[in-house]
Amino acid sequence: MPANGVLAFGNRELAHYPSQTTRRAYLGLVVLITVALYYALYIGGGVAPLFMKDLHISFGYLVRQLAIGNFLGAFASLLAGASDRFGRTRLVVWGLLVVALLTTFAVPLAENRFVFAVLGIVVGFVEGIILVATPALMRDFSPQVGRATAMGLWAMGPVLGSLVTSAVVSTTLTTFTTWRSQFRLCGAFCLIVFVLAFLFLKELKPALRDQVMVSERDRVLNELRARGLDIEASLKHPFRQLFRPSIVASALGVSVLLLVYYTTVAFGVIYLVECFTSPPPAPTRC
Repeated sequence: MPANGVLAFGNRELAHYPSQTTRRAYLGLVVLITVALYYALYIGGGVAPLFMKDLHISFGYLVRQLAIGNFLGAFASLLAGASDRFGRTRLVVWGLLVVALLTTFAVPLAENRFVFAVLGIVVGFVEGIILVATPALMRDFSPQVGRATAMGLWAMGPVLGSLVTSAVVSTTLTTFTTWRSQFRLCGAFCLIVFVLAFLFLKELKPALRDQVMVSERDRVLNELRARGLDIEASLKHPFRQLFRPSIVASALGVSVLLLVYYTTVAFGVIYLVECFTSPPPAPTRC
């Protein structure tokens, strides 16, 4: 981390490209933030049978809650475009704080299923905004040649978040026997990551980012002109160009994969509990 990282909360913009060591530290911090956010997103699925029984939540009610939360989270991702105006790091840092506080203090105090559902939807909405800004930070701190590697590293965040959820719940549930304690542990982890992000996370100045994008765009345009392509004509119907079999098939494949993955994360524990928990013995009359 940079030596003046403690002052990062005053000025989060970098006027120059960081050194290789510092750049890797920023990338690692963004990945850690992503893991914390997905941990907070997945912790509900890790203890679903417990809070469903405690708060009298039916499976159908839980499905509707998750559907609404995911829908609003997807809609909230559109608001992440404001990150260029307010700052990507500010959006990530303060959004992470909101998620951490809600997970630590608000959700464990929920006494009925309505309050629990509303808080879960709010967390999903906030995360929908943040999880669009984090890959943008990965892109900014990655050179063109190594950008695919950096994004592949970021993609480990959801998987690591799921693994952290499973590891923490399976290790600590025998000691902290309630679902509320698991949310507090998750929130404490998010608060620790928030402190690191608050102290050290920075971003490139917009002018510096734009300079990189303009130079790359100019290079591509020059190559297209050299090949005799009519650039103006090719830009008349940009969305129509996306509807190609190769692009649509890839998008559909990824969508189906994510559908299976997120369904497993959300309902896998419920499925296993229902399948492998022995039913209670039938009552007998004395």
